[in-house]
Amino acid sequence: MKTKAGRIEMNEKLLITIDTEPDCDSHWNRSNPLTFSSITEGIPKILRPLWQKYNVNPIYFVSPEVLKNEEACNNLRKEIDFGAIIGTHLHSEYVKPNITIEDPAGRPSKEYPCYAHSSEIEFQKIKNLTKIIQKKLRIKPKWYRAARYGADINTIMSLKELGYKYDSSITPKINWEKQGGPNHIKAPEQPYWVSKNNYYMQSKSGKGIGIKEFPITISGKRFGFLGKFLPDDWYLYEWLRPTHMTLFEEKKLVDKFIEKYKNPTMVMMFHSMEVMPGKSPFVRNKFEQKLFLRRLEKTIEYCRMRL
Repeated sequence: MKTKAGRIEMNEKLLITIDTEPDCDSHWNRSNPLTFSSITEGIPKILRPLWQKYNVNPIYFVSPEVLKNEEACNNLRKEIDFGAIIGTHLHSEYVKPNITIEDPAGRPSKEYPCYAHSSEIEFQKIKNLTKIIQKKLRIKPKWYRAARYGADINTIMSLKELGYKYDSSITPKINWEKQGGPNHIKAPEQPYWVSKNNYYMQSKSGKGIGIKEFPITISGKRFGFLGKFLPDDWYLYEWLRPTHMTLFEEKKLVDKFIEKYKNPTMVMMFHSMEVMPGKSPFVRNKFEQKLFLRRLEKTIEYCRMRL
């Protein structure tokens, strides 16, 4: 898998994507003061050995807060040297123009970038964050993921103009409209070239806009038949995400996609702080950290065996 230019070869069947952000608390509030233990400790001490063991080149979608911390940037530059890909992760509150949160410490991020701002402002924010990444990490990103999956066709047009090649903001089956976000229910589950007029439609000829979408691997509701009676909340869907899914569910999801698509591409996601105890709502202590890391490693092993 070639990574320096942010290009990923199509024979890679498991993409591991990480929303790379500051430490948080159990309510998704940013740490106060801001800390970055998942990047300064978690990546080099926990994740890097795992990546080396399984020959993984992860995609780090980097949030703007991270770029203000030199130690975090230094660790990400080392990851680039190992072959990792750097992507842009726009939390629009913190990027010019129209900054809505000057100091993120102790506060949650709630904006869907494509809805919170006009298309022109969103374009400028992506442009400015891209420049900061180039300056701090010395690489021009080609991958993009909107914070809270808040992207639309205008976002894709902006990415094209700014020289991006890939987006991974789609969460198939999930409707975020009640939270003020997009509706991804009709989006394809497998990678596709985005059509010129519809974010959720594969181009019928050629490469469309020129942006290839890599949807996060998500299927229907969890818990089989009982799932249809459960609330329409994101965590009640099947994700390739070791955060809230059991190992049994992860393996079952992989099998389902193999049966459905024969030769699928699987896109795993999680947040960087989820590898650290007490830095997210999902991994509250060392025991839960151990379980999370076991699910992560065993899912990688299973994908390597089956794909």
